[in-house]
Amino acid sequence: MQVTICGGGNSAHVAAGYLAAKGHTVNVLTTKPEKWSTTVTVTTATSVWKERGNFVGKLNRVSGKAKDVIPGSEVVLICGPAHVHGIIAANVAPHLSPDTYIGTIFAQGGFDWIVRGSLGSKAMENVAAIFGLQNIPWICKTTVYGSEARILGPKDSLRGACSPPHLTPHVVGIIEDLFDIPTVGLPNFLCLTLTPSNQIIHPARYSSIFADYVPGKRYTKQELADRNGLTLYEDFDAASAECLSRLDNELQTIKHLMVRKFPQLDLSSIQPIKDRIVNTYGKSVGDPTSLLSTMRTNEGYKGCGTPLTSHPDGTFSPAANSRLFWEDIPFGLCILKHLAELLGDLPVPTVEQQIRWHQNLMGKEFLLPSGRLNPLLMMETGAAGKYGLHRIEDVVAGSIPTPMLGYKMSKL
Repeated sequence: MQVTICGGGNSAHVAAGYLAAKGHTVNVLTTKPEKWSTTVTVTTATSVWKERGNFVGKLNRVSGKAKDVIPGSEVVLICGPAHVHGIIAANVAPHLSPDTYIGTIFAQGGFDWIVRGSLGSKAMENVAAIFGLQNIPWICKTTVYGSEARILGPKDSLRGACSPPHLTPHVVGIIEDLFDIPTVGLPNFLCLTLTPSNQIIHPARYSSIFADYVPGKRYTKQELADRNGLTLYEDFDAASAECLSRLDNELQTIKHLMVRKFPQLDLSSIQPIKDRIVNTYGKSVGDPTSLLSTMRTNEGYKGCGTPLTSHPDGTFSPAANSRLFWEDIPFGLCILKHLAELLGDLPVPTVEQQIRWHQNLMGKEFLLPSGRLNPLLMMETGAAGKYGLHRIEDVVAGSIPTPMLGYKMSKL
């Protein structure tokens, strides 16, 4: 197939090199085309895929202009963080060929809402299906920008959703052909939007590392090491696990209340965070006894340093410009908070606490002092209300098998 990778991060590098090495015609849409080589090497030496050796893929075309790489692409795969999905989708919209499959390697943030809202009805006529993966196929890292990357922790299995849902078996076949990992089709996109993953893992971990942070405070490397803060996962501590557990409980409560209200809604794939990690990574988890041990002993999580802002004097402070803030808060916790409001102001105190802690460093006020989401900043989030979905019935309408519940499905 002809596949265009949109993005320039870790997953974009691995996807480009891996898919090209498999024989697909691979284009790359990136803001830094001049920094990309004609080939991308993907190494596996430190992962459970080490026996597969390295993958060397020759790219077809790299450009910063969608018109150069999108036409003729059968699959457009967005690899950027959730907060830029809409920008990328709007950029590629005028250049899509008929029957294009447009997807994302990580569908946090209401990806189906984003694509429909960004493409518009005319461009959507060229879309065969929207698809997304629950998690990227591998934990990975770019080692030389534009030419080298490495796979750290491949998944044992993948899960994906598709819209329209009747094409799910076909799209699952495409995903398996691309990534060579067994894939399970999920019944709807809400199963991805509500999956307990980065949107609760990262805030819990980051706020625990920097629990005593005040504006202007800086930390030495030794101070960060003393508080188990140099890595995101390998040094996961009890405070992080406890906060993560509370966030997961609130997410699961949202799920259960939605299913109770709409019995036809299938959200059975949304597992508690510990179960999801163990089932996704399999034998890569050394000790699945508890949530804490699961986080600390997952081989797939190794090598992920804590994002930090470094200063000339050798000290560090929280990286408030990182995707841990700009993806996981507006396109993670704000979505959960909005759903809680639509469910009759369901109490989610830990979600609220985490939004407040992070927004203070972001210079935003997503959550008002009243405890409700700020309507003036709704358009900067991934909350369903941004797309005109202002009732819980509207949110679930596209995820319930027909016949519907007696109301007309809202059109984005």
